[in-house]
Amino acid sequence: MKDQLIITISDIHGSTQYTVNEVIKKIILWIIMGIFLIIMGTYIYISMIQNNVTQLHNKVSEIEQKSQELTKRNSDLINNNQILTDEITDRSQKLVSMDDKLKEIEEMVGVGPDINSSFFDRIDDAKLHQAQKIEEAKVTALQVAFLAKGIPSGHFLDYRRVSSKFGYRIHPVTKRKDFHAGLDLSAKHGTPIYAPADGVVEYAKKKGAYGNFLLIAHNYGFKTAYGHLSRYAVKHGEYVSKGDLIAYIGSTGRSTGPHLHFELRYLNKWLDPYTFMKWDTKDADIIRKKEKKVNWQGIFGQIQKSIDLVK
Repeated sequence: MKDQLIITISDIHGSTQYTVNEVIKKIILWIIMGIFLIIMGTYIYISMIQNNVTQLHNKVSEIEQKSQELTKRNSDLINNNQILTDEITDRSQKLVSMDDKLKEIEEMVGVGPDINSSFFDRIDDAKLHQAQKIEEAKVTALQVAFLAKGIPSGHFLDYRRVSSKFGYRIHPVTKRKDFHAGLDLSAKHGTPIYAPADGVVEYAKKKGAYGNFLLIAHNYGFKTAYGHLSRYAVKHGEYVSKGDLIAYIGSTGRSTGPHLHFELRYLNKWLDPYTFMKWDTKDADIIRKKEKKVNWQGIFGQIQKSIDLVK
């Protein structure tokens, strides 16, 4: 009985016993243990596989994250590269534009671009010459300012029209051809007349056909004469400045109506007053080109001496 295994099976019909050898019993136990070990091994293996899968998944996620970061960095680098490229292009264009402008400035100030000089050296050179030009322009502006104040010029009377020009004409009273030494400026009776330049009153009384006559001596050999006045606002020997009230329009002397007979004289030579009345002081060369009877070189020389004294 010791080496036997008895197996009893019971049912409704009763119990039946079976006897199993001890060897078979051991075999069955080993089989059960083998199955158990297989199950445990399988569980451990599956657990290891799951752990490896989890690690792989984490690594894949990490790789994907790094890949995204690299992609973003690459995108940023591309964008930064494009920005740098655009900035370089823009600065290159600006540099070309600056170089073109510098060439224009160099031409304006009379400086030839030196290919051996740097861009900044050229700028400094242009600045130096520009400063010299500005200084020269200041002197020229001062000369023109002295000229405009010292010689008769500009608007000094609100007149309606020029009723008789400078030069030969048929006299409206005598009906004879004669030389008209000035301009007849038609205006209302009593219209004020202002000094066209600084000066001193040489004559202020009646004079034949001129009627009430006024003569003012100005700088550099110029004089202005005014005829047919109704009354005076200045007297003989009085100094006047450009823009001062000097007289009023009338019709005294040999006249057919209220107007001003206006003359401009230079060293006892009559000049066309209209040229000086319409002179734009912004361009001193215009009047020098139009009026050749005046010694402009000598006048500008005297003006420069006055400027040097002021300095």
